[in-house]
Amino acid sequence: MDRSMDMDDPSAEDAAWTLAARPVVSPLCDAFFLVAESVYVGREDGMTPAQWESERVPLPRPDLPLRAPSRVAAADVVGREDILAAHYEGLIRVARSHGRTRALAQPFPFFAIRPALLDGEEVLASWPWSDTLPEALGVLEVLSRVGEAAPGRVILDDLEQGWGLRIVAGKGTVYLVEWDGEGSPPVNAAWCLEASVLAGQAAAARDRLQAVHVRLRQLLGRDVWS
Repeated sequence: MDRSMDMDDPSAEDAAWTLAARPVVSPLCDAFFLVAESVYVGREDGMTPAQWESERVPLPRPDLPLRAPSRVAAADVVGREDILAAHYEGLIRVARSHGRTRALAQPFPFFAIRPALLDGEEVLASWPWSDTLPEALGVLEVLSRVGEAAPGRVILDDLEQGWGLRIVAGKGTVYLVEWDGEGSPPVNAAWCLEASVLAGQAAAARDRLQAVHVRLRQLLGRDVWS
């Protein structure tokens, strides 16, 4: 893997973390559906941390693999959309029975979809500010074109809700770092991988997510992800 950058206008900040980037061994780029473990049914305002933890109704975990905490990859939902739909139906029943209908009116918190990049079981980039289907599809579309970026070009530079993600193109490679948004990107959180691998996985994930969404919408009878 050629790790040289050959940037048009390299910044010292980017040079520091890209040179220290570690190779991704087993990449997986996909969209992930958040799986709720419980529904909070207490008061909506003025709750204490103890109430937030104790006043919850547990939900059975769907029989689907979780590649990251509370997240199921779209790749693992294909052909098993009925299992995830049944989980959502149970969640909706609990929420409605406790008057929590407002929480069902938008993708966050129960129906959030987030793109993510994993290396085995380690989450490298998680887009924690992404919640909706259009947001996830937008990210995957950008990632599907990383192979077209000239070396040194910034592909993504997001700073949202106190969290940062920066992706920069190299020679046939992609460099990325996700951190808490404070200060410069840390060199110990930087990664690099083949651009063609990421682009191919992102394109497949985009198409897969669209197909899974269509099936889930049919099963649930409504679109709670957009």
